[in-house]
Amino acid sequence: MTASETELVPVEYLIEGTVITMDADTRVIRDGAVAVDAGKIVAVGKGVDVRARYQAGRVLGGPRHFVAPGMVDCHNHLAQALVRDYALEDLPNIYRVYIPAEMALDVEDARVCAQFGITQLLRAGVTTVAETTFTESHESVMEETIIATGIRSAMARGQGDRVTWLASNYDQVEQKSWLRDDPGLLREDLAKTEDFLRRWRESPDGRLRPWINNLGVPSCSEDRFLQTKELAEKYGSGMMVHINRDREEIELSVALFGERPIEHLHRIGALSPAFIAIHAMLTTDREIEMLAETGAGVAHAPVVCTDIISAVTKVPTMRAAGVRVGLGCDTVINDILKVMRIAFIMHTQESGIRLFDPFAFTTADAFAMGTIEAARLLNWQDEIGSLEVGKAADISVIDGNNVRLFPAYDPIGTLVRYATGTDVESVLVAGKLVVDGGKVLTVDEPALLDEAARVGEKLGEALDHRRYRPIRTTT
Repeated sequence: MTASETELVPVEYLIEGTVITMDADTRVIRDGAVAVDAGKIVAVGKGVDVRARYQAGRVLGGPRHFVAPGMVDCHNHLAQALVRDYALEDLPNIYRVYIPAEMALDVEDARVCAQFGITQLLRAGVTTVAETTFTESHESVMEETIIATGIRSAMARGQGDRVTWLASNYDQVEQKSWLRDDPGLLREDLAKTEDFLRRWRESPDGRLRPWINNLGVPSCSEDRFLQTKELAEKYGSGMMVHINRDREEIELSVALFGERPIEHLHRIGALSPAFIAIHAMLTTDREIEMLAETGAGVAHAPVVCTDIISAVTKVPTMRAAGVRVGLGCDTVINDILKVMRIAFIMHTQESGIRLFDPFAFTTADAFAMGTIEAARLLNWQDEIGSLEVGKAADISVIDGNNVRLFPAYDPIGTLVRYATGTDVESVLVAGKLVVDGGKVLTVDEPALLDEAARVGEKLGEALDHRRYRPIRTTT
C-alpha cells in the first residue's frame, strides 16, 4: 500500500456514474461519483477527484450508469396495491372498488399489500412514499411495514367526522343535499392523531414522518380542517387532502356552501404551506391563485387522471403561479420513472401542443417533480430530493448499459423519456442498501408473490360482482 493510499478516508460506499444532482444548479456530472458514509452524503463530484480522497468498502454503479437522488412518490395508498385490474376501465371506481377493497382486507392482508406496494416502489428507485391510510385498523401494520422494509415515508392518518348526501340532478325535485357533523368523532380522532404525531415525531429513526389525512370536504367538518391545521403547525407536520377530484364533490360543495371546495377552505382559513391538495384535477385558475397565495401545494397523480376519467390537472398553470407540485403514483403504476414520462406526454399534449409551446412542460420539469420538488412539497428538502453533501444518502443507481438508455446526450431527458423501474440496479435509503442487483433485500419476494396471489383472489371475490363490466379473463 502506498503512502497516498493510506491517507484515503474510509467510507462505506462510492457510487459512480453520471451523477444527476438536482441541486440548486441542477448539475449533471459525467464520470462523477458520490461518497456515502454513516447514512450521509460526504462528497459529490468528478469521479477522479472523489476517488482521490475516499476509499470505499464497496463501489456501486460504474460506466454507463446514472446516479440519481432517491425518487419521491408524493401520493399512494399502500393498502390498495393489489386492487390493480379490478378497477380497470370500469367507472365510477373509487367508492365502488377501491374503498371496498380496503374494507375487505384484514390486518395481515394489509401487510401483504403494503409489502407489495413498497417492493414495487423500491425496485423502481423510489426511496420516499407519501402514504394516506384510510382504514384505521391498518395503521399500525402500515407503520410496521414501512420501518421493516427500509423505505422512507410521510404517513398520514385521520378519519372523517362528517356525513354528506348529494342529491343528484335527478333527485332535486324531492330532495336536497345535506351534511351532518359529529363533534364526538372529531374529538376522538384528534386525540388519536395527536398521539400519532407526537409518537413519530419523537422516533429516533426519522424515516417515518407523521402527517394528517383529511379525507376531503364531503367527509371533514370546518372544525376538523381548522383544528388539524393547528396540530400541523404545533408538530411541524402537514395535512394531505383529496380535493377537486370529481364533479360530484364540487357539486356537493356548491350546493352546501355556494363555493367550490378549495374556495371554501380558503375562505375559512384552512389553506397553508402545510396543506397538500391531492389530485386537484378540477381546479380553476382562481383556486390556483388561492393555493399560491397561501403556499399550499399539490400532489399530482397523472395516471389517475385517465384511471377515473376526471380531468387533466392544470400543472403548468400551477407551476407558473408558484404552486409546489410533486408527482404521485397512487398505486396504479408504482414506477415513478413511468409516471414522469406519462406526465411529460400528458401535459405536452394538453398545453404544449394546444398552445404550440415546447416548454409548457419539459422532461426536466417531470424529473424535478419526482425528486427535489417532491421533497419540497413534503417539507423534506433539507434531507432528501437531491445529491448534496450533508443530505441523507437516499440514492438510486440506474443501469444505462442498454440500447434504450445509451447514449444519453441529455441524461435527465433520457431517463424521463426511456427509462423504467426495471433499469434500477441499486437503491440506498439513509445510506442503507435496500436494493442490490435489482432485488429488494428487505422483503422475501418469492414468498410475497405467493401471498399476493392469495390476497388477490380474496379481493376478486369481494370486487368482481361490484364491476359493471366483467373483467376480461383468459382460458
